[in-house]
Amino acid sequence: MEAVTPKTKKSADAGRLDWRELMGVEQTKSELIQVMDSGRMHPVVMLEGREGLGKRHLASWMVARLLCNEASAIKKACGQCGSCIEVLSGTHPDVMILDMGTESIKTADVETMRGFFDMLSPGGFRVGVIMNADKMTLEASNRMLKTLEEPPEQARIIMTTSRPLGLPATVRGRCLRWKVKLPPRDTVIKWMRVILESSGQETGTDDDLRMWATRLGFSPGMIWREITDSSENSHLLRDSVHSLVTATSPSRALQAASDLARVQKVRVPELLGAVEWELSKLNRDRLSKSEDRLSSSDGERATRHRRRLLREIRRRAVFGKITLNAQLVAESIGLCQWEEGVL
Repeated sequence: MEAVTPKTKKSADAGRLDWRELMGVEQTKSELIQVMDSGRMHPVVMLEGREGLGKRHLASWMVARLLCNEASAIKKACGQCGSCIEVLSGTHPDVMILDMGTESIKTADVETMRGFFDMLSPGGFRVGVIMNADKMTLEASNRMLKTLEEPPEQARIIMTTSRPLGLPATVRGRCLRWKVKLPPRDTVIKWMRVILESSGQETGTDDDLRMWATRLGFSPGMIWREITDSSENSHLLRDSVHSLVTATSPSRALQAASDLARVQKVRVPELLGAVEWELSKLNRDRLSKSEDRLSSSDGERATRHRRRLLREIRRRAVFGKITLNAQLVAESIGLCQWEEGVL
């Protein structure tokens, strides 16, 4: 039987789905193993959680665990049998992945997966994975709902999302919704030190690493991307965010926002993490200097206003039904000391 080519549209690095790189999700894996081994696993599982927690890799691990030739004996995906190797290489004939990156998942894409499930599988299961399921258009979601309501007996469907409320309630109601939690903070700090040391980079103190991780929301994926970023992008981001929150006029704030969105093409989660880190840094600097009380009070008010705005933006970014525009978010953050912002 000819394999169905996974429909992907992303960078080569983003396509790597080696579940052996997962960090900090052992409890989640243990809980999922219990469900999978119970024989009562729901045919549709939705992995939910903030960006960078490893949902894509966890989905790949679930696929391998379902199809591994040795799973029943060793209670895990061995990573060495023919099935595991095919999953790792993206060539397994009984696996189809819809991963359109930042682009929408359209009806034609969903129809391809529905057709994939109609073919018989000599191995037992056919597994479909929909990465960033909230990227499905409303029409695509409604079309997929037909399969979710009455999935073929041999079908298993795994979806990932950072914005579950971006999906219709009818779709969410047909899934076993599984929350992927943040790993323990101490675990993240230790992991960061190992990664930095192995790549020959300076590690600094635990406080330095904690500040770094805090800026990125203790998200392993976002931390990994920044550590392994060999370009100057991370430094440019910090410099631009500093210009944004310290702008002395609305025009300067708008210019910094435009630079972040149009030149650097920053994504909203990265922008929010960088702003949070910059606000914390400015607050520490303000407290350590002998500023006059009025200036300090003005700075504190601006910081409090921005933090309230950040909380509201995070709420919309994670739970909202619309995708936030990075430039509008940056403009709101930059302009909030002069006005209420544009959000």
